[in-house]
Amino acid sequence: MDLLNRQGGIILEQLLKHGLDAAFAAGADYVELTGVDVEEQKWNIENARPSCRRNREAGISLRLIAAGRWGFAAGPATNKPAVSQLVKAALEGANVQPSNRHPVELSTAFPATGSWAGACAQDPFTISNAELLEMLEETDQAMTVEGIEQRRAWLHFRREHRHYLNSEGSSNQQAFTLSGGGITAQAFGEGEVQQRSWPSPQGSYAGKGYEYIKELDLPGHSQQIAQEAFALTKAPACPQEVMDVILLGPMLATQIHYTLGVRLQLGMLDSLDLQLTSQLRLGSPALSLGADASLPGGAGSFGFDAEGVKAQSFPLIERGRVVNYLSGRETAAETGRFSGGCMRSPSLYSPPVPWMTNVIMGTETCSLGELAGDIKRGILMDTPRSYTVNPQLSGFAAQSEIGWMIEDGVITHMVKNPFYRGNSKAFWSGCDAAAAISHQKYYGIMDKGIAVGHSVVPVRIRSVRVGDRR
Repeated sequence: MDLLNRQGGIILEQLLKHGLDAAFAAGADYVELTGVDVEEQKWNIENARPSCRRNREAGISLRLIAAGRWGFAAGPATNKPAVSQLVKAALEGANVQPSNRHPVELSTAFPATGSWAGACAQDPFTISNAELLEMLEETDQAMTVEGIEQRRAWLHFRREHRHYLNSEGSSNQQAFTLSGGGITAQAFGEGEVQQRSWPSPQGSYAGKGYEYIKELDLPGHSQQIAQEAFALTKAPACPQEVMDVILLGPMLATQIHYTLGVRLQLGMLDSLDLQLTSQLRLGSPALSLGADASLPGGAGSFGFDAEGVKAQSFPLIERGRVVNYLSGRETAAETGRFSGGCMRSPSLYSPPVPWMTNVIMGTETCSLGELAGDIKRGILMDTPRSYTVNPQLSGFAAQSEIGWMIEDGVITHMVKNPFYRGNSKAFWSGCDAAAAISHQKYYGIMDKGIAVGHSVVPVRIRSVRVGDRR
């Protein structure tokens, strides 16, 4: 049953109100319900073999507070008895939770109502199968060059409708369109596999329609990506030494995501939660970041978060110091703040958590040439191949698909297996320059089922330990 078509929307609203009344009658102190309808298409072509998967999911998620504890339940509820069962399950979940020393408290949020729809100039779900397949085949064919053994191109489209209602008077309807795609070519050398991707191994996402796939221009980048993968099998290994590094593109977006963005998700980790009033320093004065859930076309854009709080834009790091966090109503209340409107969920079956929206990097005045020009010996890295962080997020190890040596201020030749590691705070403390806004690029990362947008400019990091991982 389509709960969110015109007639179904009326039915859904009635079901949400029924759940609200039933939860209060059963003793809940706070209630919020979300009706979700998701449609997905995933296209893939590997070595000229295409495939497609489609999925449709609809239902209601219900979250409540009873006796100072959270309860959550979700399912494909399409009638009032089913919604009543969700209420019962959520209350039972709250009852079996251990007693909190401090009952759940939510920061004040003014009731918000309205509707929002993400950017979508060309609906991807109206593009014919023949057109999509033709584009993927063209992309695959362009990667058929000497030395390439594995080729892959893929597309992912997601359309989501949400109808939200809570017991404080907030109500909204939202429509999200998410489009993503990417390509990967692999070449086999002597005892090694070299890989090049566009724009990264996980591709890139935006809160747009099929127009974003056209912006990515997968066919236009395929041949160069494949040629670089083969060239890497002949390239010298990255030297092992301490040198200066320039990060740009998806490599930089990944570095920011896992060493800064994740650490600023208030309540997800304990490492930074106690530093709110001390303006913890995480980097040099050249480092600034902001969050913007209202960025047009951003993968992390919305009108209202999963708690019905309006989308916001605010600074996270100013000149190296943390000034704000990505928060929801509960974590904000714990620190005496208002919610940052950052509660997000990967599906109707998952309770929302504080998460990144769109992370915007501050810009300075340098050109890419000026960043490189002040380096005697260094390396430029673009596309991530692997990335790991320790459980405390204080240390990391990363490998780029490709590196370009910088010698006496000039970008010279390609090197393979560029690997670097470090302590996150020390790494960002070595950032002494960022490029101008004319170099700004956008990339979308899918992390644990939640899409995040990153707008970045190239940065220069001094004295990084790099080398061939082997």
